[in-house]
Amino acid sequence: MRKNLARKLLDACIGHVLIGCLLVYDLLRRIVVRVHRTPLERLEVQSILVIKLCCLGDGVLALPAIRALKQRYPAARLTMICTPRNTEAFRGQEFIDECVELPLTGLEGLGELFRSSLGAFRKAVAAGRACRPQVAVDLDLYYKVTPILAFLSGAAVRVGFDTAGKNRAGLFTHRAPRAADKHELECFLDVLGALGITTDDRSTCLWQDPEAVGTVREKLLGAGIDPGTGYAVVAPGSSRNWPEKRWAPDRFAALGTWLAERHGLPVVLIGAGFEAELAEAIAADIQGRAVSFAGTSSIRETIEILRSAAIVVSNDSGPMHLAAAVGAPVVGIFGPTNPVKWRPWGERARVVTAVDACPKMPCYYLSSMPECDAADCIGRISVEQVSNAVDELLGTD
Repeated sequence: MRKNLARKLLDACIGHVLIGCLLVYDLLRRIVVRVHRTPLERLEVQSILVIKLCCLGDGVLALPAIRALKQRYPAARLTMICTPRNTEAFRGQEFIDECVELPLTGLEGLGELFRSSLGAFRKAVAAGRACRPQVAVDLDLYYKVTPILAFLSGAAVRVGFDTAGKNRAGLFTHRAPRAADKHELECFLDVLGALGITTDDRSTCLWQDPEAVGTVREKLLGAGIDPGTGYAVVAPGSSRNWPEKRWAPDRFAALGTWLAERHGLPVVLIGAGFEAELAEAIAADIQGRAVSFAGTSSIRETIEILRSAAIVVSNDSGPMHLAAAVGAPVVGIFGPTNPVKWRPWGERARVVTAVDACPKMPCYYLSSMPECDAADCIGRISVEQVSNAVDELLGTD
């Protein structure tokens, strides 16, 4: 099973040709004009470009690497190129000086692809050239357009993932292998390791927006929930392209009823606009106080909802990583994805997978999945398994 096929083919085919052309150009330039690469240790780094187009959870997990980069070059200006899918992971971070948001989500099908791709590419190239970076860091995993952007920025040093089978690393001066069974946060740090940069600080945090704090408080009180007495958050959705990552709605409803009865917690459901109907249906089936803010809360407001939660239960999705980043206790439900690589980061987190898991699990890799006649691995996870994980975090007294 492959999603966003047109985008992937466009990136792979055109990207492959462009990378080949740029490699030839770079070689000829160095031969004819006698332009030689300046070693990193001889560079006076005044500007850094970091490229991260996808996605929200990835953006959260990349924060320790970006922070370490800024700490290594504290006087350099650090510019991020990102998209609406992950901007809020970077906004307000003191180690990021500027965020350039491209008008492209990759979620709206061919219309958005043909309408916005060229404009987004031009904006990205212009932003990269404008900041005149000495170092360009590509933190995307398999796109070919991102190493092209790093090269076109003019940076003397370019680093990114040499992801197996993707043929995307030819334009990099430094490369990092991407381990398939290593947590993604550590993989992002491996990219910095290719530049000789290391850190012991693996913490994640998200900026607290006072306006969002006030808005969330008003919403909760309006729904009859006292923010000071605690509530549970349920995130029943996932990426629009990957419904296979969603636990069944009736089980979320049963869990919500159990949370109300067992722990006395009202339930707040969150999600994107396209998940509003799903969240509202689950809220209606919970026997206890439940409200859906799906589709009516911005990402920034969602972050503040998660920050004050007594417990968060989520599929493997962006909200799961947001919850872990703000220190909320979080239970992550995993089906076809790899919890070793994508588990919520932090000590206040638990992961639930199927006991009788398919021997092919995990089968989701780099935004693709094989066709599978028994693709209900997440459906084998029981309410009892998830409630036991919640009890571990909240206590059973």
